[in-house]
Amino acid sequence: MTGTVPTAQFASLVYGQGGVSTDDPVELFHEASRLYPNVAPARLEVLHELTRDGELARTATRSSRTHSHRPGVELPAGRPLRGRLGELLAGRVSATAEVLRPVPLRDLATVLDASYAAARRGRELRRPVPSAGALYPLEAYVVAPAVTGLEPGVYHYDPFRSRLALLGPTRFADLRAALVDRSLADVTAALLVLTGVFWRSRFKYGARGYRFALLEAGHVVQNALLAATDLDLTALPLGGFHDVLLDRLVGADGLDEATLHAVVLAGAP
Repeated sequence: MTGTVPTAQFASLVYGQGGVSTDDPVELFHEASRLYPNVAPARLEVLHELTRDGELARTATRSSRTHSHRPGVELPAGRPLRGRLGELLAGRVSATAEVLRPVPLRDLATVLDASYAAARRGRELRRPVPSAGALYPLEAYVVAPAVTGLEPGVYHYDPFRSRLALLGPTRFADLRAALVDRSLADVTAALLVLTGVFWRSRFKYGARGYRFALLEAGHVVQNALLAATDLDLTALPLGGFHDVLLDRLVGADGLDEATLHAVVLAGAP
């Protein structure tokens, strides 16, 4: 069509002229997590066994790390979310604050509970996100340099008790070092960190469970962003972090549990 600019083709920049290499790590992951007719039957046997064993299925839905022995903070009841979904979707933007603006503890509680809190639906406990097999392989942490009403520190979020357990102090130098854009640390009131405990999904779904954990992290972050929008908080979904350093900050070992996603939060303008 005259006057149009053709869409850029970047595949050759990624793969070179020879196409996808057989040892490309992304291709290897994708291939390992594919489902084929000759692989699925064995996996289906596991699914049927879980379906027959109701207690095992109920145990899986209660998956979460607990830190009851640690000092912590019982979160206040969150604010009721006011906005209609269409308005929140239209108003959601990824942004950072120009200066450090603290986040009220009640607003943080609202974001956490809207993102991943467990609530009873009928006889089952469920979270507000789709989760393959209701296995909930994620853990949520908060690095809190500037939350009003909360001692600065690194916390684990308990989705069953709506409680933050104090894991240790916030070392600003460690937070700054963990971010690719280190200047973000200067305007971060709270950093929500999501990790994946992969075996929770993989024991049922094999390598496919890793895909499911990634998808679930995306669902949780979208919930967090929409809740932040409703509260007029500034929020930025963050993938630019140094995995090993952020794992270390929240206490993940990087193998059984590793950081998947994060959200930078700051108070309302």
